[in-house]
Parts: sequence; C-alpha cells; structure tokens
Amino acid sequence: MIITTNQLLIRAFQSNDTEAVYQIGSNPELTQPLNMTAFQSDAEAQRFLQMLQTDPDAWALTLKTTQEVCGIVMLAPNLAADQVSVAGYELSFALLPAFQKHGLMSTALPAIMQHYQQTQAVTVFNAACFLDNRDSQKLLLKLGFQADYQTQLPAYLGGQTVQYFRYLII
Repeated sequence: MIITTNQLLIRAFQSNDTEAVYQIGSNPELTQPLNMTAFQSDAEAQRFLQMLQTDPDAWALTLKTTQEVCGIVMLAPNLAADQVSVAGYELSFALLPAFQKHGLMSTALPAIMQHYQQTQAVTVFNAACFLDNRDSQKLLLKLGFQADYQTQLPAYLGGQTVQYFRYLII
C-alpha cells in the first residue's frame, strides 16, 4: 500500500532503507522526542528496520522526486474496551533535519489519518509531545489536534512530562 501526497510517497519500509533508518535513529535530536535511545551501530539500525518492515503501521516518508526516505511515521493501536477492536491510534513521527520546515509532515499526517479512517474506520488519533517540543505541538494544533492532558512518563521512560493531543474525525 502506498499513500501519496503532492510531495510524498508514504510506503512500507524496505530492506534498502537502512541508511535512512540509521540517520533517523542515530540522531539524538530525533530519537529523544520519540523516547528512543539513539543507535550506536549499524546493527541496531538493521534490527530496527527489520521491526519496521514487519509493522503494518510503520510508514517511510519518501520524496516523490528522488524516492529518498526523509522521515518516519509510526502508529500504535489503542485497543477498545473489548481488547480486540482498535479504538484509535497514537502517532509518532520524525523528519530528518534537512527536510524539516518544508510542510512535509503537515501533508503526511492528514493523508495517513485519512487512510486509516477510510480503511479501518478509525476516528481517534493521539500524539504525545515533550513540553519543550514546541514544533511538534505547533504542527499538531495546526492540523486540528486539541490539547487533551499532561502526564508524567514512568521513570523507565525518562520521567518527563508530556502533553497529549487528540484528534477526532467526526
């Protein structure tokens, strides 16, 4: 499955995406907001890429013009009370620094959310941002997310306070 926007092809990860995954995963500016430890080796990047390849909710953002991977969007399902149905998804996303501030994520996230709404009838999307991650907060508000609540992460996840945002498709 490929989702397209004016600038992007949003697709599943492929085995030849190792370099881009390494660039994203070894950059502390990108991994810290994702609450990940930066990769220390190519082997870590390769293991992460293998995980991304098996995850139907992990998307590579690639430029239409060059096919270059410039970012990542991952969705984690939130189960409904029946513990089977998906009630919504939590979004995580990152763009390589050279591709930030070009409106790519502003078009990628709505396209992905529309895809999930049309194919799975999902109407709830959540995202958490560290309080100092103003760029992501600004993006989410621009896209129509509403600030929902703040919570402190457990110590094993760093213990920082995050702001949760929620988007409801009506």
